[in-house]
Amino acid sequence: MKFGVFLPNGSNGYVLSEALEPYLPTYEHQRSIVIEAEKQGLSFALPMIKFRGFGGATGYWDHCLEPFTLIAALATETKNITFVPTVALLALHPVYTARTMATLSNISKGRVGLNIVTGWNRPEYEQMGLWPGDDYYEHRYDFASEYLNVLQDLWSTGKCTRQSNYWDLKDCHCFPTPDCEIPIFSAGQSPSGVDFCRKFADFRFVFGHPEMLKKLEQEKLEGHKEKYGTYLLFHMIVESSDQLAKKIGEDIIAKADKVAISNQISSASLDTNPGGTSEAMRSSLDKSLEDGNAAFNIIPVIHGSPKTVAMKIQELSEKTGADGFMFSWNNFESGIKVFGQDVLPHIS
Repeated sequence: MKFGVFLPNGSNGYVLSEALEPYLPTYEHQRSIVIEAEKQGLSFALPMIKFRGFGGATGYWDHCLEPFTLIAALATETKNITFVPTVALLALHPVYTARTMATLSNISKGRVGLNIVTGWNRPEYEQMGLWPGDDYYEHRYDFASEYLNVLQDLWSTGKCTRQSNYWDLKDCHCFPTPDCEIPIFSAGQSPSGVDFCRKFADFRFVFGHPEMLKKLEQEKLEGHKEKYGTYLLFHMIVESSDQLAKKIGEDIIAKADKVAISNQISSASLDTNPGGTSEAMRSSLDKSLEDGNAAFNIIPVIHGSPKTVAMKIQELSEKTGADGFMFSWNNFESGIKVFGQDVLPHIS
């Protein structure tokens, strides 16, 4: 089983609440997190990308470090951990992404994958003149599929000739090709997103919501196995007792940054496709810790003492057949240290 860290390269990480002290992302912070993650035996680190935050009292995600540059630096400071930078497809031409990833593969000696984000937040891209129109909500995975076709052509042969609704490439060259295979990650949640994962993804991130866990459990019982590996996404709160961990989580919900959450939900509401992340955001205000409250960016929370958290992770793994987990924390450095030293020893 593999474990990864959802790097907080956007301001305040993945908690929208005044219960925690707001912070801005810095390279030194990301470096200390990754070094601790590697020390504790975590397998990968994934930074996201956001071009416009959601404000509020905490200035949620108003600041964000660019993931490719960040990973280039972090790769030189580490030896074992794999990095999975996020590409926002509307913001980068696929040829540029192909060359960037080949360069990162060379720098890291093959310790890179690529996380695909189609982009659902219209105001984020509209401000840059990059929003292609609201029909993109319906066709974004067609766009993503063609984007991946271009990447695959360039990574396998260094050349691409492709004419479509989105690209017109004529004997396009992109050398060097990557030294190692670059696995594709995606968090597609809608039916179209899942179909995309089946076609292109090596790994899929799945929010650990109860209904999704039940679905995965049923699929395992039926012997169904997707071609991609499945990583469950959770926030983690580990304290000396179950009661204290739950209290901290509920205090975060009680002091939620309602303005930032409202701004985020307003943007998500523009995407009316059923079954995706935006639908989950629209219904997240009154959710519990375990169900993915808006104060935790709809990420469900595993909470409790070290032994309790280890037991929950073990049980989730056995029931769902998940290949691994990706976590966020309130305090990443101390949270990763506690996870490595106090939780992992109880997981077989």
